[in-house]
Amino acid sequence: MSLIRQLWIAVALMMSIAFISSFMISTYKAKDYFEEQLLLKNIDNANSLALTLSQIEKDPVTLELIIAAQFDTGHYQRIELIDPEGNPIQRRVFEGEDNLGIPNWFKGYATLNIEPGVAQVQDGWFQFGTLFVESHTRFAYQALWATTRDLFTWFLIVALSSGLLGTIILKYITRPLDDVVTQAEAIGGRRFITSQEPRTLEFGRVVRAMNILSERVRHMLDAERQRLEELRYKNQHDALTGLANREYFFSLLDSRLSSQDKSEQHALILVRVSHLALLNQQLGHKAVDEMLLKLVNAMQSALAEHQSTFTQSDLGRLNGSDFAILLTDSDDLSSLADQLLHSLKELSSKYVPHLKLPVAATYFSPALGRGQLMMQLDTLLANAEQKERTCSELSLVSQSNHRFTNADEWRMVLSEALVKEWIHAEHYPVLNMDGTLLHQESMMRLKLEGEVCTAGYFIPWARRLGMLPQLDMAMVAFELKHLSSKETLKPTAINLSAETIADMVSVRKLQTLLKERPGIAPHLAFEVNERSVAENPDVFKEFCRLIKPLGCSIGLERAGADFARIPNLQEFGLDYIKVDHALLKDIDQENVQQSFLRGLSTLGHSIGLIVIAEGVTDVEKLPMIKALGMDACTGPAVKPDSFKEI
Repeated sequence: MSLIRQLWIAVALMMSIAFISSFMISTYKAKDYFEEQLLLKNIDNANSLALTLSQIEKDPVTLELIIAAQFDTGHYQRIELIDPEGNPIQRRVFEGEDNLGIPNWFKGYATLNIEPGVAQVQDGWFQFGTLFVESHTRFAYQALWATTRDLFTWFLIVALSSGLLGTIILKYITRPLDDVVTQAEAIGGRRFITSQEPRTLEFGRVVRAMNILSERVRHMLDAERQRLEELRYKNQHDALTGLANREYFFSLLDSRLSSQDKSEQHALILVRVSHLALLNQQLGHKAVDEMLLKLVNAMQSALAEHQSTFTQSDLGRLNGSDFAILLTDSDDLSSLADQLLHSLKELSSKYVPHLKLPVAATYFSPALGRGQLMMQLDTLLANAEQKERTCSELSLVSQSNHRFTNADEWRMVLSEALVKEWIHAEHYPVLNMDGTLLHQESMMRLKLEGEVCTAGYFIPWARRLGMLPQLDMAMVAFELKHLSSKETLKPTAINLSAETIADMVSVRKLQTLLKERPGIAPHLAFEVNERSVAENPDVFKEFCRLIKPLGCSIGLERAGADFARIPNLQEFGLDYIKVDHALLKDIDQENVQQSFLRGLSTLGHSIGLIVIAEGVTDVEKLPMIKALGMDACTGPAVKPDSFKEI
């Protein structure tokens, strides 16, 4: 019950008690007063009338006229004269109707008990009779009722005024309470935020205590994240350039090659610094190191200018002289390669004739093996290097098998699929370590010109055309409709693109769709790529703020590498993270990697996250995954019977 409602109840209770007390006191005091005054009036009038009657002739007509005149001039209930034997001589009784609007319950509650006035009428030295005079009580009741009614009216006015004034004052006093409630709800939702301390002493103590709790959690998480990041960075990155080292880069490459979606199209670019040993002798190690850093900056600048042509980019240093760029979901490698060649030519021109930067690039799909891919690129790179030019022509091999070759064709087929609702999903299980279902992953499928296509086939062009938010919303609508038709609802996770969560129109539409089916929303989870969250944390935080209250779960996919880069992670209210498959490679052999993953699991558990291993391809790794503290897993090797021996 709200404080405002409790205030009104308290005011009503107190005013009721005050009214009842005042009513009883004032009514009984007034009742006693009226009884006393009416009794005196009865006695006085009886004596006065008896004296008059004693002094006149006692003929019946005269007696009747005097008693009738007295009865008509006053407000009497009864005037009666009886003889000494008890027989009535004259009698007047009020027989009119009492229509003063006084409730009967009030008369019963405040009954007036008034004795009649009694006096003796003399006839000379003899007693003529006894006179009884009884005043009417209706006017006394009317006065009592008017007093009670006015008392109630004023008490009601005072109660309403007190309630309204108390409400205003209470809202002002408890205004900081909204922040206290918000912070308490955030902590309950595993979002450890801080609030400004209010001036109210009691609220200030509560907020101060919760702020201390949030700050301790924040410091603990920051320290643990920093430790994990240092461990990961040292193990996975080149000390000079900060790029992924050979082992980590190849694990990223292997994770793309092991994807279940064989229609995905990625790209790999190799850049070689020819004759690096000779350059070190001629220029010196310091100058060569500076040159390598400029090379990395040129590669990163080219990627930044063409980031709309791929979902994710990863740079690595394979050895002293070879650098690689891995592009996930690439759809326009030529333009990026041209920009890269231009940048490298500018760089090489500053070191003529010492610097030669041959380049090779190719598309590839998950159906290709790593050895075959690297052999192909090494051949292209060797051919480029043999040309003995400062920066060779790009050797580009395209493996694209798309039936649609330009933007207009793609826009037409994607729009047609959206209009005709040619969208559906395939579901893959995410299982807890006991083999039970945590949720099912929803993989988008689209029917294009009669053929069902996986996401890897159309996502690059959908992103390039700015249609990802529309596809994501269509996917959510499909799942809501699909789940509505099921008697048993299975928890379902839907992947959302970075473009979707950054588009407020799409987010508002998502809110509307979820509010229309409040019974299904708690069974849905939305997951976003960790890299996009690290690059735009404020956008993701706003998305969580709008969607989380509807009952949905929110998680990160391909998590781990950028986990420490996300600021104030404890404020987002995440429910789970899916650890990138690239981090799980060789975990049964790498002690450093095991330490990182164990720390990642501990850090996730400290803020209430479920840690899920992603892309598990070897059932023999499940015991190690469980030993590292992970709660669930997904991938080709994950089946309910895979956990029987764990």
